[in-house]
Amino acid sequence: MRFKEFRDNPKSPWRFYIFYIIVFCGGAVQGSFMGLYLTEMGVPVQTLGVINGVTQIVSLFTLPILGRIADRAPSHNMVMDIGYMITISVFTAFMFIRNITTIVLLRFCYSIIATPLNSVYDTIAMEQSRLRGWDYQPMRWMGTLGYSVMSYVSGFILNGEIKTIFPVMIVCYIATFIVGLLLPVAPRTMRVVASPNEPKDKESVYSILKDRQVRNVLIMFFIYSLAGTTNNTYFGNYNKELGGTLTMIGIAHAILGFSEFPFHLGPGKRWLQKIGVERSMVMVLLVGTFRWTICALTNNATVLMWTMALNGAMLVPVIIGLSRFLFDHAPEGLKVTAQTSLRSTVSVIAMLISDFGGSAVFHLFERSGLNPYKGMYWLMVPLSFIGAMIGLSSVRKRESEEKTEAAV
Repeated sequence: MRFKEFRDNPKSPWRFYIFYIIVFCGGAVQGSFMGLYLTEMGVPVQTLGVINGVTQIVSLFTLPILGRIADRAPSHNMVMDIGYMITISVFTAFMFIRNITTIVLLRFCYSIIATPLNSVYDTIAMEQSRLRGWDYQPMRWMGTLGYSVMSYVSGFILNGEIKTIFPVMIVCYIATFIVGLLLPVAPRTMRVVASPNEPKDKESVYSILKDRQVRNVLIMFFIYSLAGTTNNTYFGNYNKELGGTLTMIGIAHAILGFSEFPFHLGPGKRWLQKIGVERSMVMVLLVGTFRWTICALTNNATVLMWTMALNGAMLVPVIIGLSRFLFDHAPEGLKVTAQTSLRSTVSVIAMLISDFGGSAVFHLFERSGLNPYKGMYWLMVPLSFIGAMIGLSSVRKRESEEKTEAAV
């Protein structure tokens, strides 16, 4: 009883700060080096896209199911705890397996588990923030801090032996599981505030797609995800081709994390709140247009590394603005489902197209004698710019109609 009282009556959000730091430490190692580990074990670079694509196909079916399971479970915390127990087991298996087929299957299992877990712990944090009057954004900011520091440190730790990623990740996720047990629990039946979004009988989370603003934001997020997935898949190997090292790749991901800080704090945070989610997403795609152009033009690994400094302006509106946007629009009792069935599913479809299509295009560039990495980045430039123009046109049209209606 004393433990339950301690767990469910926190006086401050510090437990969430610690949780986000630790969980993002594990994510930093996995995100920065898993692709390189697979290629070192014998997986061709162009096959990475196919592996990711198969994972996304299965995720299209599993994400909505796991979201509904989390929303119907006695608590979201229980689902999260079980997920991290499975994650620790998968990474432990990685340490002993050397067969490439089994390694790919383990990578597949990890992705299926990890993708919905992100939505679960974000929902727990947003629920508790709303219940207790806390600000969710500093929690996510602490995650960025953990990601940045760990990316930098792990680059030096792993420079000699990339297989060391698994003991490091196991330690990180064991710590994540332990701290997760200390997070307060909000049962499925809890309604923390009166809400205009109370669900109607048999209401679907997809009903919010009737809102033009929701559709426009998700379309721009889809285009962002197409380009972002391509960068995530090929950045490490492109950097190595240009003469980079594992240490440089680690530093690049640290720069990526630290680049978020100006938009989590002070004027940057207030500016994003002022312009709103839709215009923020337009900005994301315009910054992406500039960033991918530099990536396509450069022949210098250091320049490529520093393009990660533009990531903060792109990522914060997505991880904070979009998550809050869907959380606020979703009916009560469907908060996790909104993240998995809308945000995550849109992302998965984009990843699927990018992974399978990108793998085919990469191979085509390679056979044509062109630099496949530069070719992939050049394709992302017009994609991002056209997406920004489509999004901006929709914003202006909606705002014009609202002004007309208000004047009547």
